[in-house]
Amino acid sequence: MSTRNPRPVVTFPIVLRELTVLRVADVTPGMRRVTLGGPQLRAFHRDGLDLPALRTEGFDDHVKFFFAEGDEPPVLPGQNVSSLDWPVDARPLAKDYTPVRFDPGAGEIDFDFVRHEGGVASTWAQRVKPGEVTWIAGPKMSHGHPEGADWLLVVGDETALPAIARWLAEMPAGTRARVFIEVGEESHRQELETAADATVTWLSRDGAPAGTTDLLEQAVRSMAWLPGTVYVWAAGEAVTLKGIRRHIAVERQVPREQSHFTGYWRRAEPAPGPLEDAVPKDEEAHERLHELTDLAPGFAIRTAVTLGLFDLVRGGVSGSAELSRRTGTDPSLLGALLAYLVAIGLLEADGEAHRLTPVSEELVEDDHSSDEYHLGGAQAAMDLSLSGLLHTLRTGEPGYRTAGGEWVATAMHTDERLAGSARVAVEEEARWVAPGVSGAYDWASVPALTAGGHGVGTLVNALVKAHPALRVRIAALPSELRVLDEQILDTDVSPNVELIPQTGPVPHGGSTVLVSRLLERLADEDAVLILTGAAAALPPGRNAAPGRADPAHRPGRRRRHAPTPAAGLPVRLGAPLAGRAERPGGPGRPAGAPLRRHRLGPPAVGAGALRRTVTPCPAGTGVRNGVMRARCGRVAGPATGFRPARRAA
Repeated sequence: MSTRNPRPVVTFPIVLRELTVLRVADVTPGMRRVTLGGPQLRAFHRDGLDLPALRTEGFDDHVKFFFAEGDEPPVLPGQNVSSLDWPVDARPLAKDYTPVRFDPGAGEIDFDFVRHEGGVASTWAQRVKPGEVTWIAGPKMSHGHPEGADWLLVVGDETALPAIARWLAEMPAGTRARVFIEVGEESHRQELETAADATVTWLSRDGAPAGTTDLLEQAVRSMAWLPGTVYVWAAGEAVTLKGIRRHIAVERQVPREQSHFTGYWRRAEPAPGPLEDAVPKDEEAHERLHELTDLAPGFAIRTAVTLGLFDLVRGGVSGSAELSRRTGTDPSLLGALLAYLVAIGLLEADGEAHRLTPVSEELVEDDHSSDEYHLGGAQAAMDLSLSGLLHTLRTGEPGYRTAGGEWVATAMHTDERLAGSARVAVEEEARWVAPGVSGAYDWASVPALTAGGHGVGTLVNALVKAHPALRVRIAALPSELRVLDEQILDTDVSPNVELIPQTGPVPHGGSTVLVSRLLERLADEDAVLILTGAAAALPPGRNAAPGRADPAHRPGRRRRHAPTPAAGLPVRLGAPLAGRAERPGGPGRPAGAPLRRHRLGPPAVGAGALRRTVTPCPAGTGVRNGVMRARCGRVAGPATGFRPARRAA
């Protein structure tokens, strides 16, 4: 069965924008709308950077607002080429909100704020006046309308109402949808326009505090379930969603990829006693050292995830004997593992029965945890490779996948789960590279493209959507092509793509070749050989674009480990590198001479046509650690948005 995300994804450079409040109006007594506008909704220039216009293409996009604390101005991040530079000496006060309406022609964008007591955003919306200035950033990505679903189940409280209202307004005509919306009181209902075949059910708390009722869960449980494939979207108070998520996953057996649950907020409970009782005392140094060096919790949790223990307990299997039978494990040894999981707060024991705790509920309900913590997956392989960190630091060589003693790259050839999850992870990370690659070359002039390398499926998604006439051949090993076909390539892109089985790392054929991230872990002579081979396969005068990512420009996500010694699993991504290579022996360049590469900015930020001829470096300059040196050669063409690549320290 395909595990492709039914919602196509597109990413954008993250841009900080200064906007002006144009209007403030109450949609209902419980919702206030703030309309923003200004020149920076369009493409603009600031601090030497050409920055693109705002794009918002998904109904549940998130835009970050930056608020002031007291009388001080808001703490703002700096602007990089395609991402933000967060300050280290101060923490910005920022909250995420969904654009309800964006009119690029009028230069206006609307945001709805729930009216309630307290809260920095609600307070700002209550007090702000037309003419005042505010700062926003994003969206950084948009998820499209789900594909392949026969009907939609949409669930949310008033915090999800802006996204639901926008989705209903943008749903394709005739889409079957069942929508449940919880509000504080009857007067908070809105008139929602839609061309969909949607039944909207309003649920009023009649004054009860938000996050204290089970109205949404009971409505979903009692609804008439429609035939066919469903896509479930639910958002609101995090704890309230738990019962709905459990019902959808366990009782309705909806596959994980056919649902999306987001806790927009969490109800805070009063502290049980005096403030000093709620704050833990400083731990002794010895206890802190033990906590930092104890490997057992991580291995125990990952083992339980791999066995499926938490999912079984959630599904009602609670006794030790039945858990042992279902997981195929030794009863006494599993009993010891269960006792340890109870001791560290992942399970609760009631005689022979077990139940989940809030921590393990969070684990089974998170869409990514089952893959992230599974010992057969790519993330676990990278975590385990830290056991080889000492070896890596002393030798510069990659670490091992210590569970089997193999190189991770070698294990990927025989371990289908590891290989598949690794490729999917790399493709997902490539979303941040795609906007830069799309703008780094005049792809409109390319009728056909041959592509290969890491993350190439995601890059092809972006290129074909931007240039629908582009035809692409992706060359890779059969197992890699299967992952691309079943999980990565969007359905509207697939008709433009031909998948070509190939053994070598460099794709061949066609007049334009895109090589993605094949050089970063190669020795100098190997990288030069691959680039030379790619150029040699081209007709005279045609182009080869080697792509790589810069970890400094990976937006919006913290890197978990540095360094990552797992061989064959490149995980850090950001702005791309690209270069134009002449055919060996072409004008002014001897065959076999090393090429020079440059870092390009994000898409089209005033850079014009980035068709650049790179002259060769003299013998002996070469490359270092897969990164071409940039101390030689000349670049033809405008330099706007273009800078030489610098090797990271």
